[in-house]
Amino acid sequence: MKVLNFLRASSALRTFLTEVDAAFDDLLVHNNVRWLSKGRVLEPFWAVREELQVFLSQQNSAKAKQFLEFLQNAGKMEAVAFLADITSHLNDLNVKLQGKKNTLCELMSEVRAFQRKLELFKSHIQEELFHFPKLLELTKGEGDDQCHLELLEKLIANFKTGFDGFILGKQVLLFIENTFLITNVSAFSAEAKRVFSWTEAASLQTELFDLQEGVAQKEAQCDAITFWSKFQVPSAA
Repeated sequence: MKVLNFLRASSALRTFLTEVDAAFDDLLVHNNVRWLSKGRVLEPFWAVREELQVFLSQQNSAKAKQFLEFLQNAGKMEAVAFLADITSHLNDLNVKLQGKKNTLCELMSEVRAFQRKLELFKSHIQEELFHFPKLLELTKGEGDDQCHLELLEKLIANFKTGFDGFILGKQVLLFIENTFLITNVSAFSAEAKRVFSWTEAASLQTELFDLQEGVAQKEAQCDAITFWSKFQVPSAA
């Protein structure tokens, strides 16, 4: 962030990036308020890192020299490459979680899928680096795997802490997404009872049959939001 703030304070930067036909003609500044900010900051910074070295080498100041040394430090730039890659993956997840019409099932599916992806990233960080193109470009597979592995393990632990307590099971989520796909009624009612202790298994089973035999609803083949909106309880007003 210090490098970016220094560079953007220079009125000559945009002119320089335009003249050298860089991939970006300006750099973004991180904003804690705006979602996706960190990933969006790192992307252009990484893309024009070589041009930035040339620009800094032309500046006559102690700070410019300090920041040039940062950009020329292989270990520090490896960390930047890794962060650019992992924040890109996090940005993809964030985008998928946005929107007004996402159902609970869709949101949890995206989160669970990303948790599995993190485990895949963890295994690949010591091997092919398929999912870390910037890191692979920089290190050719000869980087500090242990450092990146530790960060991924912390990220996995954070997701586990944040979402593993969300105990809606597969049968309940399937019920919400598509009631007609529930075939094991006993398994569904048992799982629902564990999640919602106030429910009664007998009532759940009979009401499920009533829902599934609603021919008009089944033939309509509508999405989950439209289907469940038909069962909304009118407000007191």
